[in-house]
Amino acid sequence: MKRTKVSLLLTVALAGVLAATVAGPASADPTPQPKDVVGVGSDTTEYAVNFLADGVRVGSLYSPGYNASAGARLVSFNATGSTPVVLKSGTTAVTRPNGSGAGKATLFGAGANSNVNFARSSSSLSAAEVSAGLWQVPFALDGLKLATATTSNAPASITAAQLVGIYNGSISNWNQIGGASGAIVPMIPQTGSGTRTVFLAQLQAANGGVAVTLASTVVEVQEHDAAPIAANANAVAPFSTGRAKTATGIKLEGGWSYTRALYNVVRSADLSSVWFTQVFGADGFVCSGSGQALIEAAGFDQLSVPADGGVCGVPTQAATTNLTVN
Repeated sequence: MKRTKVSLLLTVALAGVLAATVAGPASADPTPQPKDVVGVGSDTTEYAVNFLADGVRVGSLYSPGYNASAGARLVSFNATGSTPVVLKSGTTAVTRPNGSGAGKATLFGAGANSNVNFARSSSSLSAAEVSAGLWQVPFALDGLKLATATTSNAPASITAAQLVGIYNGSISNWNQIGGASGAIVPMIPQTGSGTRTVFLAQLQAANGGVAVTLASTVVEVQEHDAAPIAANANAVAPFSTGRAKTATGIKLEGGWSYTRALYNVVRSADLSSVWFTQVFGADGFVCSGSGQALIEAAGFDQLSVPADGGVCGVPTQAATTNLTVN
């Protein structure tokens, strides 16, 4: 159903207050019960899904999440933390899935885990994931830019061509592209990260369709951990523009950028389930006006529902190109 102007204005007003003052969710792991809807995976969207599940309190202002009135809770395990983790009460502990790829791997094949209902993902499905019958449900819009330390030797802007040179090693000092002298320390998210997958694809696109061989100087770091970037005036790494809104010690470079949809991924058999419709469907909580405030509090834009010209809540196996937002 198309939203009214009044409901949208109220949602935007609340989101503005939340985005200005919200703190990150608690780090303690949940204790899901057998009937709960459990998700794992992407570091990029963990705050957004936590907010959608449990709501956000800022001072005396509270925006409730799905679990405020749900019988079966929406439960989401962060990408990082202690490991192993118990995904549902009474089941065997497993290694914590860290990143989009690791999350999606729990839904099919050798790594399939029946205690996982959905995977958070910041990258589109691979051919293998499509063949396995996975479907991705777009819900939010994010951007990727290059992050450097607040005080950095990097120039204010980095082009796509320069980006390729930095990561293949042909550009090794910031003074080669207009910055101060300093040996560049290129960083990339851990294997299994959706941001890493997207970033490597964009490097290849900027390199005329040829995959870039990463230089030996490229350092692997945890996705969206600002600390190693902030601590090094010569560091550079791809970073979510949504996650950067609450990060400290870093700034986003001008020049190269990329816009992407964010997804929740499910098995084909679950597309007709009641919990899927109530949580992730176009008429479900994630795509509702209440969901919009919580998504924006996490730094992202909610995609519009089909009635408003968008694709929020519409299952697909292809990368989302309709990025219409509310």
